[in-house]
Amino acid sequence: MRRLFTLTVLLVATLASQAQWQIGIGGMGLGPVDRFDSSVYKPGGGMFFNLHSSSILPKNQPFEIRFGMYFDFLQSGTKSFDVDLTDPINEEGEVRFVNRSTGHHFTTRFGYKANDRLTFFSDVIIGHRKFVSETTTGVKGYSEEYEDDVQTIHKDRTFRYGVGMGSRISVGRSFGIEVRADYTRGNQASYFDLDQTVETATAIEYESQTWPHTDLFVYGVALNWKLFRPQPSSNDVTRPPTRTHTPPSNNPYNYNNRRTTSPSRRTTTTTPTQKKKKVTPSKGVKKKEEEEKINW
Repeated sequence: MRRLFTLTVLLVATLASQAQWQIGIGGMGLGPVDRFDSSVYKPGGGMFFNLHSSSILPKNQPFEIRFGMYFDFLQSGTKSFDVDLTDPINEEGEVRFVNRSTGHHFTTRFGYKANDRLTFFSDVIIGHRKFVSETTTGVKGYSEEYEDDVQTIHKDRTFRYGVGMGSRISVGRSFGIEVRADYTRGNQASYFDLDQTVETATAIEYESQTWPHTDLFVYGVALNWKLFRPQPSSNDVTRPPTRTHTPPSNNPYNYNNRRTTSPSRRTTTTTPTQKKKKVTPSKGVKKKEEEEKINW
């Protein structure tokens, strides 16, 4: 995720001069559909960021072809349990189960300008999505001495392909609102079955599900900006030469005769931060044991 984000920043800095690039950020939701609809994976929501190039077609045409990418972070259901702690014994603890996913996609966008303010588009999408299921055990609230213990139970990367559609409504010269929806197909992933995750007398037991297909319907609304060609810098404008005045050497106020002293560097002492400890819950987290089938 960090590498892709760094690549995006470099693309913006290098190619923003190509005029009419578009960048957007907004909120989105998702839901399992089609071959994934019968699973226990829950709908969720989150945020996304996208970037699209300028159109490769002439500007006098109503049609556009753009290339771009978008990233998203989505959370699909959580379940929490209050637990007693043996360390620290005077604090209340919490165990939280989370299903989440992050998507990295490349898109080819085909657009049609209905008028100066409204543009319809359709996307061809290819990329991957990482499904992550993790548990977080820690003090309920904030603690300066103890930190959360995060354990990743499932982590699967799924190849994805699909299509999208939407529209962009221009509000100003460079600002607009983008409404979009995508349908992508993906392969196998594992995750928590949150409905079957329960607390027993001795532990908190979770149950997982593995599904061969992860088809998703994603929809979102974003604030969108156009990146215009930068104006000529002030260095490109020819200015008349400035007059300079050199004071005579016998001038007592000659700046060249003044002694300059550099400020002394102050030394500061930093106190090393104390490493936070992990909490110790009275109940552990474990996978639910499968019941043995009895054949009569």
